Amino acid sequence: MNRRTFLTALTAIGAAATGCTIHVEAPQLQAQSMEFTGIDGNGLAFRVVMNAYNPNGFDLTIRELNAHLLLDGNDAGSSVTSVGAALPAQRWVPVTCNVVVPWRGAPGYLMSAMGSPTVNYTLEGQVTVEHYLSVRASFSTTGSAPREFFLRGAMNSVNGVINSVLPGFGGVTVQ
Repeated sequence: MNRRTFLTALTAIGAAATGCTIHVEAPQLQAQSMEFTGIDGNGLAFRVVMNAYNPNGFDLTIRELNAHLLLDGNDAGSSVTSVGAALPAQRWVPVTCNVVVPWRGAPGYLMSAMGSPTVNYTLEGQVTVEHYLSVRASFSTTGSAPREFFLRGAMNSVNGVINSVLPGFGGVTVQ
């Protein structure tokens, strides 16, 4: 048994023996902003900043955050990851996540974004926090953003890829 597992088990046994309960409320997560960061062989990459609130009277550490992005109810096939963030007690703090929309999800993503002046999004998944013990909780946050919010950076990169593949067409532009 490693030292951390032993200490965690010892703490839990001690708390149970003294009649204490260990209760950890899950943090609240809300999407704040999303920025296009690039395009590569994996797909379209974004950086998402979420506001996280720790309702507990003690600090928590986010060990892992996994989620996926839905655009107008369509799963974009994306993965959202964030590792290690400290959540001080009873405060809102920004948590940065990386989002990758794989190429297989790009057509649905682009169609959702082009079909309306605004795009409704949902970010849902699970967050694992630690305070003596690990606690995993589900979350879902929704909102809407102007179409340009999702397309602005992506279109510049897509145009660059198209023009590098089709250089003889004199500057093809997707809008």
